[in-house]
Amino acid sequence: MARRGYVQLVNAFYSNEKVQELARSGRMDSVGAFCMALAYCGDHLTDGFVPRRAMLYVIGATSEQIRALCDVGMLEKVDEGWLIHDYTEHNRTKEQVLHARKKSAERVAKHRNESDVTALHRNCNAVTSGQTPEHQNTRTQKKDEEEYSSSSSKEIGLNDFELVREKAHANAVIIRDYQNLDLTDAWNAFAARHYGETRTVNDWCRLWKGWCQRRARMSGIPPSKPHRHTWQCEHVLQALGRDKETATPDQRACQLAERLNKEQNTQ
Repeated sequence: MARRGYVQLVNAFYSNEKVQELARSGRMDSVGAFCMALAYCGDHLTDGFVPRRAMLYVIGATSEQIRALCDVGMLEKVDEGWLIHDYTEHNRTKEQVLHARKKSAERVAKHRNESDVTALHRNCNAVTSGQTPEHQNTRTQKKDEEEYSSSSSKEIGLNDFELVREKAHANAVIIRDYQNLDLTDAWNAFAARHYGETRTVNDWCRLWKGWCQRRARMSGIPPSKPHRHTWQCEHVLQALGRDKETATPDQRACQLAERLNKEQNTQ
């Protein structure tokens, strides 16, 4: 699925002098065409340039609408199309968007690598201490819950929320439920919407999940079919230190699969 970006439309857009001039002259249809052109630029990363063919046949703007926008200075006629006035002063450039995507991808890859290494160390420590990975995970979970209970009521900003483990857990749930959702662009839009705000970790998680769910519905992305854990699925095998050759439908494997399904249903 193609990446989707976002553009800025300030709350006071309706009171802008140019918009008001169009409203007084009965040309609000031109404002609609302008918003569609704005979205086109954000979607295709054109830095405010709208090709002639896109304006006429994709956006469907009429010559009268375009002329009205040019008359008030919201569009500028250039070779092969039009340019949205001061687009890059209010919106990210193509270079900035691609840089943000690259940084986000690097953070996701780093987090996954760190999670894999941590899980490997836990399993190794469990083996050397004579404990099963399941017991080791239980101890680690209790420790994490104790640490989290002391900080869950503290309000933090977006930058801090992006680094906490609850954000990673929320991402995992979102990816599980909506595999085709572009998480990077969803986060960029979410960050722009809640810039400068402070909330508790629980509130951030709730808002972030709800944002992604609404974004998926608006984009026509159906929920993914949830994974059903069994005695031979990779999650159970990894937790028990087994592989496909040593997989056995014994009591431990079946109970663990049942527990993982219950935990998944409560998330």
